[in-house]
Amino acid sequence: MEKGDNIQAFTQLLSCKIRSQAKVQTHWGKVEAVDWEQKTCTVVGVEDDLPFYDVLLGLGSFYRKPIKGSLCLVGILGQGQSDAFLIEAEAFDQAVWYSGQSALTLKTDGFILKQGDESLKQVLNDWQDALGALCDQVSKIIVSQGVSPDVIALAQIKQNVTQGIKKRLNRILIA
Repeated sequence: MEKGDNIQAFTQLLSCKIRSQAKVQTHWGKVEAVDWEQKTCTVVGVEDDLPFYDVLLGLGSFYRKPIKGSLCLVGILGQGQSDAFLIEAEAFDQAVWYSGQSALTLKTDGFILKQGDESLKQVLNDWQDALGALCDQVSKIIVSQGVSPDVIALAQIKQNVTQGIKKRLNRILIA
């Protein structure tokens, strides 16, 4: 062990101990600006008009994009503003949850549910298209003896699936 290694080890140990003793401070503020690409925002304190820059919008598995002008609660670890994070927001445009390859996005106009590159909306739309194609093929069957398929009923099923259900689904799932 080199001379000074003990001091460095002691300093690291002391630093860890101090951080473990740090209390979370909270501040009420108003969202002034949002940088969704960087997952940060700027918040101005309600009581003191002090700005908090680079407030983290999440910590890895959950992020929220607050609406500019909305009230929020900011947490600060330690004494530096660089450790500020969003605890709660009065209103948000978007929230994203991550778990491995899965992502769930909640927006004001609907949901996005993905597993890797696959979107639930696209899978369901593909299924509906395939069901419509199946109805088309079944309606082409000509039976030489017995009863032929009810082409009108099949056309109605196809219309319900490809237009009605798809329209409803696309209002809920946006991607």
